[in-house]
Amino acid sequence: MDSLDLSHQGAVAALLGRICREEGVSVVMVAHDVNPILPWLDRVLYLAEGAAAAGPPQQVITTRTLSRLYGAPVEVLRAGDGRLVVVGGGHGTGGGGGHGHHHELD
Repeated sequence: MDSLDLSHQGAVAALLGRICREEGVSVVMVAHDVNPILPWLDRVLYLAEGAAAAGPPQQVITTRTLSRLYGAPVEVLRAGDGRLVVVGGGHGTGGGGGHGHHHELD
């Protein structure tokens, strides 16, 4: 989805979410930028440097958890409308700059 513009990323994620609900299936997705698809994620699995963090987005996508996992500063902000925004900052020894996230849409 990285090659799509923001409105199309959101539209694809919404379509996948609707299919999951209507058909009772799950979708496993790999994404480097979670911001456009966060509203549709039920569970996330982050893998980096031989470690993992999994669970509901609100529990996993935190500044503390992602910074520890990637070994680099990651800031998780809450927008005015309640959306989470993940921002990588600086260059630590770990991580791959956000590579290796695995997200599951239910």
